[in-house]
Amino acid sequence: MGILEYLIALAASAPAIALWIAVIIYGTTKLSHGGGRAERFLIAGGSIKLITNLLDAANLFIVPWLFHLGHDTEYFGTVSNSYIIFRNIISMAGILCLLYAFWVKFNVKKVAETSS
Repeated sequence: MGILEYLIALAASAPAIALWIAVIIYGTTKLSHGGGRAERFLIAGGSIKLITNLLDAANLFIVPWLFHLGHDTEYFGTVSNSYIIFRNIISMAGILCLLYAFWVKFNVKKVAETSS
């Protein structure tokens, strides 16, 4: 495993990385023009999801690194599965931030429409 495999993994996740970068930029521009809590959570969720997509490519190096350290096959599976669970928990936190951002944004509009 070398840099080529890492670049291939990054190229495979490039659309998702571009999406999360666009979400962060959109949230930042909305926040600078008077945005509130929803935009902050949009930026936080987009940042967390961007980090998890970058962690996907790092998963390629865990097993070869452990192999060179001399660990057995069962240990490879345990460490790899633990890493995937850790990455999925981080990803779920990003999804929750994004859901909360949309809930705040659309709940505020709904409350404003009913009060007028």
